[in-house]
Amino acid sequence: MNTKVKRLLGKNEFYVALIIVLLAGVIQTVSGLFFAVNNLVDLFRAITVNAIYALCALFAFVSTGADVSFPMIAGMSTYIIFKLGETTSLPAVVLVLIALLIGAVCGCINGFFIVKYHFNALIVTLSTSSICYGIAFGALKGVRINVPDALAGFANWNILKVTSAQTGLGASLHGAFIVMIILYLAAYLVLNHTMVGRAIYAIGGDEVSARRAGFKVDQIRFGVFVVNGIIASIGGICYACMCRNCSPMEYYGGEMIVIAAIVLGGVRLTGGHGSLLGCLLGTFLLGMVSNSLTMVGVSVYYQNVFLGIIIILGASIAAIQATRSMTAVPETEKEEKK
Repeated sequence: MNTKVKRLLGKNEFYVALIIVLLAGVIQTVSGLFFAVNNLVDLFRAITVNAIYALCALFAFVSTGADVSFPMIAGMSTYIIFKLGETTSLPAVVLVLIALLIGAVCGCINGFFIVKYHFNALIVTLSTSSICYGIAFGALKGVRINVPDALAGFANWNILKVTSAQTGLGASLHGAFIVMIILYLAAYLVLNHTMVGRAIYAIGGDEVSARRAGFKVDQIRFGVFVVNGIIASIGGICYACMCRNCSPMEYYGGEMIVIAAIVLGGVRLTGGHGSLLGCLLGTFLLGMVSNSLTMVGVSVYYQNVFLGIIIILGASIAAIQATRSMTAVPETEKEEKK
């Protein structure tokens, strides 16, 4: 078999893309509406925020372990600036900077306990999530509030509006999609063209070897969680502005679908492996399942069944690929000795 074909078949992203194509074909055959322009625009709109959150999950899993705090960091920081915008005349730039600062502080708390005391990342971030939840609903009495005037411009920013000739239904793509693209471009440059990116993968793959290679493991890990907090706040602002209101409750529990998406896209829970393309494909697939099965008359409850099956298949493929890559090393060493 051709080497390039072997490499392609060895990538989890190939199988996720194949599932997307097959599922799209099935939905189009049954409903005839999947490729309607309004449905495609709605789909891209629906995955925007989860794709942003997927960056948080990717960075954490690749370098350290689970981060489940990003949805509530997003919810709390966004709610705070919406309250400030409602009661003060602060400009949009200041409000956004405050949200990013809150996210960074939450990230610092995560990073401090994980790096300084070597606490489990899942436990620390779960605690941070609970703290943010308590602040949002206890101290701030988290009720639904509308977008403040200062952020109304971003809330009303649509980069594309379409109407399907087939169905007569309209759809719009929010400006948050541009924010998501910019974040992915920045992440691509960091992960693939900087020593920090190499360190993130090296630390997750083998911490001892990473230290011996001269990487500053503790600083990199701390920085990952600070960046995660900032990205979470960006995602929170985008979500609230797309909805034109903010309710912290809507952020609660959002980490599960995101983690499922990145695992489906090939991120290994053991660290050191994962790609931006895989994150996007996994997010797109789960978004497609949630958005499109309604068109074929599938109940919400059965949609969860399909979702669970797809996640299991994706995780199984990732596990098989990981096993193959581990067994391939000894075989290569044997061939070299011969």
